[in-house]
Amino acid sequence: MTVVAVLRAPRWHAHAACRNTADRAGWIDAEPDSNSSIMCKEVCRTCPVRLTCALTALVHGEREGVWGGMDKADRTALMIIGRDKVA
Repeated sequence: MTVVAVLRAPRWHAHAACRNTADRAGWIDAEPDSNSSIMCKEVCRTCPVRLTCALTALVHGEREGVWGGMDKADRTALMIIGRDKVA
């Protein structure tokens, strides 16, 4: 028996400002403070689902790319601040 898994993007993806960008890999490979990261963050600036995207990355521990206007360094800094506030 063959099992086929169908992966569906969350509904909010349909409203993301980045959904029609030409360079999809740039979002995944964007290193902090790189030109790619800066350009991705500029697109995120006006995105209607920016907060949802950022929270998704934080909850799921996304380690790479730009999510909700935050790159890897931004998310790491936010997690450290949050951890310090709890302690």
